[in-house]
Amino acid sequence: MKNKLEFFLEWISTFVLLGGAALTSLNIYPMNVFMSLAGNLGWLFVALSWRKPSLIVIQLVISLIYVAGLIDKGVI
Repeated sequence: MKNKLEFFLEWISTFVLLGGAALTSLNIYPMNVFMSLAGNLGWLFVALSWRKPSLIVIQLVISLIYVAGLIDKGVI
């Protein structure tokens, strides 16, 4: 069961990230950041379940950058 959950989370997060990139290319702010953040958090959970330090670090840092940007702009 865990492998199915990881599989679906991995692919859903991938498509959410692609949606975030598409919104960024269309300059649709702040929805682009929220979608990208959601995709990165999904991938963070996958990385944690896989115990892959490189994926954990990159997803965690990118997520923190998105949150910091949203806070700086007063969105959250």
